[in-house]
Parts: sequence; structure tokens; C-alpha cells
Amino acid sequence: MDLSFNQTSMDLRERFFSLLDSLSALRALTQISLNGISEEELLKKALGELIRYQNVESCSVFMPQQGRLHCVAGIDIRESHDTVAGLVDLRSRRVSMSFAPGEGIAGIAFASGQLQYCRQCNQSKEFLHNPHPGGEQPGSLISAPIKMGDTVLAVLNASHPLPEYFEPWQQHTLSLFCSCLGQILHNHRLLHDLEFAVEQRTQELRKALQEAESLQKRYEQLSTIDELTGLNNRRYFFSEAEGMLARARRHQQHCSLMLLDVDFFKLINDEWGHVVGDKVLCAIADVIRQEARGGDLVARVGGEEFVIMLSESGLEGADLMAQRVQERLARLEFGPQIGNLKLTASIGISSYTPESDPQVPIHSLVDQLYAQADSAMYDGKREGRNTRRSFREA
Repeated sequence: MDLSFNQTSMDLRERFFSLLDSLSALRALTQISLNGISEEELLKKALGELIRYQNVESCSVFMPQQGRLHCVAGIDIRESHDTVAGLVDLRSRRVSMSFAPGEGIAGIAFASGQLQYCRQCNQSKEFLHNPHPGGEQPGSLISAPIKMGDTVLAVLNASHPLPEYFEPWQQHTLSLFCSCLGQILHNHRLLHDLEFAVEQRTQELRKALQEAESLQKRYEQLSTIDELTGLNNRRYFFSEAEGMLARARRHQQHCSLMLLDVDFFKLINDEWGHVVGDKVLCAIADVIRQEARGGDLVARVGGEEFVIMLSESGLEGADLMAQRVQERLARLEFGPQIGNLKLTASIGISSYTPESDPQVPIHSLVDQLYAQADSAMYDGKREGRNTRRSFREA
């Protein structure tokens, strides 16, 4: 009587600890972090917890890929212990089988969505033996579907060398484990898809931002650069000229403004067309750009009008530059089709001196110098063109 009671007590105690192990496996499964791990890493962690808390010799997960079930994660007790000890050699992983849905125990579990228990593998017609060297030949095998709702995501195989090994409560535990794993696997895929979508959207937004910045730079460039000649435009000139004059006033330096207008440019467009006219303007721009010094400000301010603000230069220095520009323009050639084209330009010059009225606002001073150079230039045009005239106050 006492022996029977003791045996019953031991059985109950063993079942109690088995139940605790089952609950511990489920608890450990739910505590796996989904952040920053791949699906294979998730499954490997899940199988590791199953091996740790359940007396299972080997387990693996098979997933559908291109119409067949392939092993995507697997571990046995030896590998589990080696993992804890840091001794796992992934290169020695055994070659696994693959199954068609409905083929073998795992294929039947996948196709039916029901847990399959092969009590004696060596006597089962459904069990397919692993033909690969070192292949697993278990005594008993459980194939449990990993499901999310009615959808079978994968199949978990759990095996033991002994036949008739798994009891009903172990089958039930594996079924619960797979149900929980199915939900976790589904959540991981949702999280991964969300992260992928966020990354894709982030890349799209980053690309859009880069394009916007490129367009902004292009707009800023177009707002300050003359598209035909590549010189600064009128807006940029008047903005920057104020800064140059402010520095000249602060350091008591000379500063000159040279305004150039191409003579009879309308006749060039009328006789040879606007394409030739544009070519002529670009050639003039190149000459002026090459003659200007590093600190000078060069711009195209009208159809055939160009302006240069010369830093630290009085009327005499500006006149010498104007002479060089006129001489180079006269030597320009544009090919045999328009070989008789000879360019001339009328140039007006004005100058700021340290003796200028310091009470005149800088923006007004820019307008004043520009108007004076324009007046001198038109005086030259009235006197016959191809001239250089400096503005001198009466």
C-alpha cells in the first residue's frame, strides 16, 4: 500500500515538474525579442527554448519554399549544449531533406493542418528516412503545424531516438508551443514588413529630399546666373555690388563700374539669326570673364549689356581693362559663314573714390554709379560707338 502511494506521489511530482517545464518553455518563447533579428534567428531561439525545457532530442522547422517544405532552422540537444558553451560550428550542419505537401509525416501535418505523431518511425509507411550521410533516423517523431488562424505557416518536427516516447501531455504541449510560435512568427513578419515599408518610405523621402535640394540649388542658381552665358545676372550683381562698395567705403578704397553694350547687336540677330546672336554673346562673356580679376564682379544685365565692378581700381585702371576688352572683341572670329562680322562695343565707366559723400546710402550709391556709367556709355554711342567714356562730374 505504501509502495503504491509512493509511486503515485512520484508520478504526480514528475507530472507537476513536466507541467512547469512546459509553462517555462511557453514563457521563454513569449519573451523572445523580435527587434533586430531575422526569421531564422527567431526560429533558432524558439527551438533552443523547446530543447531546453522539454525532453526532446532534436527539433526543426520546415517552411514552404517553391512548392516544397525545406528546413529553415534545426537544433538538437548536443547543439543546444554547445550553443550555451559557445562551441557551435555552423559549417558542420547536416544536410536536411525536403518534402512536398502531403509527403512524409511533416508533409501530412502541413497539408492537413493537424498534429501527426509517428510512434515507431522504422515501421511507419508514411515516415521517409533521411538518405543523406549522418541523417537523422529517430525512433518517434511529432510533426506539429505552426499556424496563424487557419493558415499553416510551417511545420515543427520534434523527435526522440526511442519509439513510443511522446506522451499525450507532450503532444498537447507541442501543439500549444506551435500555436504560440505561429502568432509570434506572424507578428515578426508584420514587424519586418512594417520596418521594410518604413525603410522604403524613408528611402523615397530621402530621395525626394535630395531631389528637392537639387531643385532648390538649381533654382537658386537660375535666380543668380544668366542661363545663356553662365555669368551672374542682374539680380545677383546689384546684391553683391552693395557689399563691394561697402567694403570699399570701409577701407577707403577706389571701386569702379564698367558698363559695356555691344554695338549694332540687333543687326547681328536680323542678318544671321538668334542662334548666331547667342553664340556672339557667349564669346563676349568669355572675353570679359577672362579679362576680369579674381575680386571683380561680372554680370550680364541685359540683352547685350554687360557690367563689371572692379575692386580697388580707379578710372584709369578701369579704362585699361575696357581697352583690352575692345581689342579682344575686335579680333573674335566666328567661322567662314559669318566671317565679315566685326564686333565693337561702347563702354561707359564710373568710379567711387574715398572722397565720395559718405552719407549716401550704399544701395543708392550702386544705382548712382550704374546710372553714371550708363550715361557715359550713351554719350560714347552718340559720338560714333566703339568708344570708351568715363563719367566725370561737372
